[in-house]
Amino acid sequence: MTPDTAALPDLAAFARANGMSHEPNASTTQHRGALFDYLQNAEVTGRFTTADGRVEVGNITGTVGGSQSSNDGKVTFTVSYSTTSVRSYGYLALRLERSLPHLVLDATRNDRTFGSSIPMPIAGGQTLSLEGDFDQHFTLHSPNGYERDALYVFAPDLMALLIDETGDFDVEIVDDMLYVYANKPFELTDATVWQRLGRIVEVVGTKTLRQTKRYSDDRVETDGVVGEDGRRLQMGVLGATPKKGFGKLGWIVVGAFAAVIAVFAIVGTLIANALISSFGG
Repeated sequence: MTPDTAALPDLAAFARANGMSHEPNASTTQHRGALFDYLQNAEVTGRFTTADGRVEVGNITGTVGGSQSSNDGKVTFTVSYSTTSVRSYGYLALRLERSLPHLVLDATRNDRTFGSSIPMPIAGGQTLSLEGDFDQHFTLHSPNGYERDALYVFAPDLMALLIDETGDFDVEIVDDMLYVYANKPFELTDATVWQRLGRIVEVVGTKTLRQTKRYSDDRVETDGVVGEDGRRLQMGVLGATPKKGFGKLGWIVVGAFAAVIAVFAIVGTLIANALISSFGG
């Protein structure tokens, strides 16, 4: 994908020149994943789709919140939450040839003050360490029991490309889709943005397709199907354990909050003791 940017900033003309459809406003229902499942009342703007439907680019805005249900065979559990926080993201979606386990590469370079920029609250205990210095660039989340599969998909050569090409973006694989997320909307009238997105498709997308075209989940008999335990990461109300990128400020705030609680507890005890002594005297 090497976009012809000569028609920019005319987005309709740009789409025609590159054989893409352009929708100024669009529905989000056809996608799954962090942005599409955990942004409520979301709106997509500036959606571009290639003629073969394999690649899509757009911006999405919504209120952070969502839910997930799971069943242990007897009882169905639902984890849900909602907020008033409104966030906007840019996204690139690329269709793969195989369904894969649910995997998230959470970039450290785009974290917010209190942790991840991803709105999806990933439960703790699903973090996998990568080889070399890759952990300095990304936190990898994979479903429990699918750690070997995650390392197969994100082999060192693909990880090196991801660091070079998407080091400030988050990456998610859901079913047969690869998503790349920016924590702010794409400036779609900017030729350099399209050049970078085109390179991600050509370099990272091509390598991911090649890396995963023979993937098979040996836990199930049907080829091309991922076992139920690997289809989705488990969500938690408070999300994952804070990352390395949580930051000093975050820990200072947590420490200050704990200190305030401790002070109130001490003061309350002193007042209670004084009252007891007063009535007892």
